[in-house]
Amino acid sequence: MKTIRIYMTILAALFVLAGPATVWAASQMADLENALMCKCDDKCGKVLINCTCDTSKETRRTLMSKLESGLTVDQIIKQYVDKYGETVLSAPTKSGFNLTAWILPFAALVAGGFGVRKVIHSWVRPDSTQKETDEGGEVSASGEEPPSGKYSNRLKDELDRLDS
Repeated sequence: MKTIRIYMTILAALFVLAGPATVWAASQMADLENALMCKCDDKCGKVLINCTCDTSKETRRTLMSKLESGLTVDQIIKQYVDKYGETVLSAPTKSGFNLTAWILPFAALVAGGFGVRKVIHSWVRPDSTQKETDEGGEVSASGEEPPSGKYSNRLKDELDRLDS
């Protein structure tokens, strides 16, 4: 409980010292960095927030100047999509064909789960079509059919010889 109070005090002090505009700009910048991919010449394929190349540093300066000019995060993202295409986005849009990128992994998990369930079910309980009955179709005293196969037939023969 004491640690939470310390953290809250530190956060409040940072907010007062940095000012609300700086905190707001930092959160907006973080949103932009998470939404966009780095477009460096090396084709690093990293999200901008994780990239440390020179191109990402220049991109951050450009993004900050656009934020300071009054553009919103959505407007800046739209500008980058218009310039580079949808490949600049760190996550696919949730419309059109890109919707399959959001749905397909979950559908594959569900289908795989049903497949695994079916395989395990077939291992645990064999099909009723695989059950064979004895020639006589005898039923034991418990009401169950005796097991069939060469060993059960041999056992039955041995028990019959003991009875006689």
